[in-house]
Amino acid sequence: MSSSSNITGLLAQLINGSTPNQISVPSTRNLNPVSFSTAYYKSNARAQEDRVAALANTSKKAIVLKHADNTPPYAPTTSDTNWYSFMNNIGPRYDLSDTFVAAATETEITNYPKYYVWILPDNIQKTGVVPIFINGNIVNINMFPLCSIKNTSITDSLVDGALVRIDFEDRNQREDAFVVSVMNNTEAFGRIVFTELEGIASPIDSFPPCDEQTPAVSHPTGDTIPAVSSPASLHDAYMQISNETGDNMITEEELYDKLLSGLGDEKLALGILANAKAESALNANVVSGAATESSLGLWQFNVQNRGWVRGPRGAMRTQANSAGLPESIQIPDDAEVIRYFAGGLLATSKGVAIVSPADYANQDVSEIYETVANIDNQVEYVIESARAMLGAINYNASEITEGQWAQWWQIYFEQPASIHDRASIASTLATSLNVAVV
Repeated sequence: MSSSSNITGLLAQLINGSTPNQISVPSTRNLNPVSFSTAYYKSNARAQEDRVAALANTSKKAIVLKHADNTPPYAPTTSDTNWYSFMNNIGPRYDLSDTFVAAATETEITNYPKYYVWILPDNIQKTGVVPIFINGNIVNINMFPLCSIKNTSITDSLVDGALVRIDFEDRNQREDAFVVSVMNNTEAFGRIVFTELEGIASPIDSFPPCDEQTPAVSHPTGDTIPAVSSPASLHDAYMQISNETGDNMITEEELYDKLLSGLGDEKLALGILANAKAESALNANVVSGAATESSLGLWQFNVQNRGWVRGPRGAMRTQANSAGLPESIQIPDDAEVIRYFAGGLLATSKGVAIVSPADYANQDVSEIYETVANIDNQVEYVIESARAMLGAINYNASEITEGQWAQWWQIYFEQPASIHDRASIASTLATSLNVAVV
């Protein structure tokens, strides 16, 4: 359902790792006649195997996806819960007193809170079914098991994205899961987990990695596109408009002046300019060269989804560290300032509805293209996005280089699967534009 290569950051660190399963006893007996001593020996051997197998640790880490409807939260039993209905229906059948039924319903015995959970895989190469997000909702929620809270010491409701450790009542069949312990139940942690899950693309339509050899690089970031979608057809529609419209070039000087005017920081403007040069060769009308990606303009705004604003994915923290970004400009995990599907967000901010690959049926997408490819709209949205991210960090501008800003913008706005050297481009631009950077 999903590409294992896209599971990175925090989720990759949480992968369970190989854990032995309990050994199942064969269900078919050998009916050949044996002596009593042989039967006694084999019986002891099987008993020993059972004791060894019972020691195997079959508990697994799991991500809480959603609270199951019609199961109780941690609150007094209400009339819409299964246990309450069961006791009130069965009580009269066995001539139980009202007092007994009332007392029994209050215990909530077997009426456990239940949650849909994603049991984390043992191997990143064999992920199995992964939650698929479309417009912020998990569309394949019913493919995941229900897990009960049977431990009365767990008194808090679990947030979406919580990390728990689970076990099974039937370990051989891995059925009837229950929570053993709660490892992290904070909203901030849950937001990070869900943000990473939303960024996982399906293997059928996943985006290829960035390619520095072409000016229109492709991006893996974003919402999963169902198998029934036609991302290539949508891309071709935008490509046709681009070919008919022709190039719309802007010079380094013009774009730098626009960015500097809106941001007031020469080195930051150079860093963002460096990304535009690498992404589009400064052609505002360009469409991504990847056959299944619809990204437009100077910074390759992805228009395949209306987008959302959340905190940074765990992979961004990893990339920021590997790029050597100062801690002062690394965006905190709980800062909801990252724009996912910037093209979709730009278009909808202008009142233009996005057409996703799943919804595309040869309709006219020229209004989306004209809105997002407009240079003034692109620059305006980039400046707005930069200001939002800058508001989440506390830094000394004199200590940050244009190269660091170039990598910063690539990681948090361009959001590639792997980062590339944009610092050298920013340095070259500073020389060619005669910008004095200290």
